[in-house]
Amino acid sequence: MPRLLSFLLILSTAFAQAQRVGLVLSGGGASGMAHIGVLQALEENGVPVDCIAGSSMGALIGGMYAAGYSPWEIDSLFRTPQFRIMAEGGVEAKHTYSFKQGHPDATLLSLRFDLDTALQTSLPTSLRSPALLDFEQMRGFAPANTVAGGDFDSLFVPFRCVASDLTAQRAMIFRDGDLAQAVRASMSYPFYFKPIRVDGHLMMDGGLYNNFPSDVMYADFFPDIIVGSNVSGNSPPPSEDDLLSQLRAMMQEPTMFTVICENGIIIEPRTDVSLFDFSDPSKAIAVGYKAAMAQMPRILEQLEGPIPPSAIAARRAAFRARMLPMEFGEVHVEGLKRSATRYCERVIERAGVPLTTDRLKNAYFRLHADQGIAHLYPRATWNAQRGNYDLDLEVKPEKDLEVRFGGMFSSRPINTGMAALRYKLFGSASAHIEALSYFGKFYAAGQLKLRADLSTRLPIYVEPVFNLHRWDHFSGFSTFFEEVRPAFVVIREAWGGMNAGLGIGNKGLLRLDVKLAETKDRYYQTLEFSGRDTSDITWFRHATAGALLQRNSLNRKQHPNEGESLSISLRYVIGDEHTDLGSTQIEAPIEDKRHQWLIAKAQLDQYVLRKGVFKIGVLAEGQFSTMPMFQNYTASIIRAPAFQPTPESRTYFMEQFRAPKYLAGGLRTIVAVARNKFDLRLEGYVFQPYEPIVRGADGEGVTAPALTQRYYIGAGSLIYQSPVGPVWFNLSYFDQQRARWAWSLTFGYILFTQRAQD
Repeated sequence: MPRLLSFLLILSTAFAQAQRVGLVLSGGGASGMAHIGVLQALEENGVPVDCIAGSSMGALIGGMYAAGYSPWEIDSLFRTPQFRIMAEGGVEAKHTYSFKQGHPDATLLSLRFDLDTALQTSLPTSLRSPALLDFEQMRGFAPANTVAGGDFDSLFVPFRCVASDLTAQRAMIFRDGDLAQAVRASMSYPFYFKPIRVDGHLMMDGGLYNNFPSDVMYADFFPDIIVGSNVSGNSPPPSEDDLLSQLRAMMQEPTMFTVICENGIIIEPRTDVSLFDFSDPSKAIAVGYKAAMAQMPRILEQLEGPIPPSAIAARRAAFRARMLPMEFGEVHVEGLKRSATRYCERVIERAGVPLTTDRLKNAYFRLHADQGIAHLYPRATWNAQRGNYDLDLEVKPEKDLEVRFGGMFSSRPINTGMAALRYKLFGSASAHIEALSYFGKFYAAGQLKLRADLSTRLPIYVEPVFNLHRWDHFSGFSTFFEEVRPAFVVIREAWGGMNAGLGIGNKGLLRLDVKLAETKDRYYQTLEFSGRDTSDITWFRHATAGALLQRNSLNRKQHPNEGESLSISLRYVIGDEHTDLGSTQIEAPIEDKRHQWLIAKAQLDQYVLRKGVFKIGVLAEGQFSTMPMFQNYTASIIRAPAFQPTPESRTYFMEQFRAPKYLAGGLRTIVAVARNKFDLRLEGYVFQPYEPIVRGADGEGVTAPALTQRYYIGAGSLIYQSPVGPVWFNLSYFDQQRARWAWSLTFGYILFTQRAQD
């Protein structure tokens, strides 16, 4: 009986309302969120929306309304953290797949080449990844599109959207097909989101050719009243000094921001929201609501009578009651060779049965994280015979060759460049060969490795690696403008071995490794030396095997302010030591020694208070090692584990913060402003060695009584996360150093290749 009464109410309302009201929504980037407030005002006042036409952001909001979302549901969705992540081209933290990330390096810029087209360079065509947007649009629009049978006239509200067909160089009007694909084509703003192909034609933002499709509304629906919501305008004339204005003039055609209909009313919300600022939707929505309410008397004058909002809600509920839950039966991968296609299918199949959208989303973003894949686009198509959806997954493989550049550039003499080449081998396994180098006075390295992600039931990778590197530590905290004395410790290491990893969930990794290594440490055991003196040299040829269990959800590879990292490791080392004395040491009998020891380490790096401006970080670290003493104090200190909690501390050789057994930790207070682009970071740490290594009477290393020494580190940094990499000013305090205070201005990443005992 309630359903019958609802049906009669809708039917009587339809006959009573002879007039048809069309709503036109312009493009305009983030300002287009004002359309939500316009829809709220219209529905509150009983103004029916019988058809919608939109372009760009207007297509997104209009498409959501046409798919059965109420204005208040759209409002709520736009205020979620997920929408902000989507607009910024990110991936939700829980779907970031750490297993595929590998060891972090200092990359600032990447270029890709395709060897099949004579090394044609691939420059980025978008600033933001549309992966999350594409998936959520598929999930949000597919049920309504299925109810409508792909006919946009059969949606909750008949709908049109406009995209720019770059292939045919004309406007494209979408009247049917895949609703998610049509909306995505219309909102692919140049250089922000990657354009997509529809029936072989490349589609971009509808605002290029028609940013206010009132002509489409009039021609397709011929309504009695047209209400237009316009937040945009034509671009100013191009300037000879403004490249962006020249590009807009070449691509964008002028739009008439008027309505053709005699009974036409334009609502023009004027917001101060910038083009891509989606951080606070409430501002634009409130402006849109206020502007619509200002025009509401004129709109109501044109109507023969408003419709009760309850009637609109009942009709919406009836439409949504016909939607079916999304489950997928078959997966079709397009765009790859046969072996790579099978690899992708196995990743999706491992998500489980039944393949719900939640299970699919996890597998989808695991695939998205793969180094061999450049782009994914999902489409859901209803299969009436099976009673579920087919997943059509368009996959574009990544270009064969990737070139990366990066490093760290500082006011201190630690400047280091980085260059890397990666050649991808994407087939039945996802693999790549990589050659990487760092070059600079302070740090230099070369690495060659092959990583293969196997198409096994459990995510497994194998990675043979050869690595050599050198650290050249100076005797002071000098800046770039000061004279640097000869290095007093030079650490060189070469190793080759095998890493093998097992993925545990999205954030977990179990890694096993076996390595053969040789270290060559050159050092002076006194600070009173000259360039004519020769250093002591300690060689240590050894084998090592270890296991690492890690869970990592940190949001950045350096200076994170969200997430956590928890790691536990165990390592065994066995090898032979040989020492050659230099000119600053008294001749003493030296004999080769064999050493073996165990290392156990645990570390927790966690950030709390994820929401808001203020964030708190906690670092706790403990290490237990049975490492014996080497031939002398300095050789022992070099081999001892080091506590290095900040990027700056990794560039200093500080004896006080090295010990075989220690506990350490500290707090970080972070003020994150300007949409998380600027961090004011204050840090304090304590280092408690259990039995610190001290210099004996004859220069040998001996252990001091337990818990007799304690040291501190303090740091303050102002960090700007630029689109290329971090820029920061740092002031640090290091306890018991000759110069306890040090400052630096740095751009880039202070990161090194994997060490033998990492």
